[in-house]
Amino acid sequence: MYRPLLIAWTLSIATAAPLAWAQSAPSKSDPLDAKAAVPQLIYRSSLADYRVFPDDKLGSWKEANENVGRIGGWRAYAREAQQAEPDPTPGGAEKPVPVDSPKPMHGGQGGHKMN
Repeated sequence: MYRPLLIAWTLSIATAAPLAWAQSAPSKSDPLDAKAAVPQLIYRSSLADYRVFPDDKLGSWKEANENVGRIGGWRAYAREAQQAEPDPTPGGAEKPVPVDSPKPMHGGQGGHKMN
């Protein structure tokens, strides 16, 4: 299985090595010579391809809060996020069903006690 890959790798090295030796020798200009020819520097900004996205129309915060209340609050967003995730369980085993109300934690300080 690995033999064809080894042969291909060996052939690629064998053909590339002579090409490396065939490169022209670097010019040996004096670095202290102010009149020595140097390649032209080309500057390209990393922001050259930046695209401006249009701003979304902002609505009233009260309307946004009312909309969240109508669809079920933060739990609706949590369910939506949980459904979008791929199934991490092997073989399609059942996932634990999320519970809407948090369970009290045991240990530690015991939390706030309400009378």
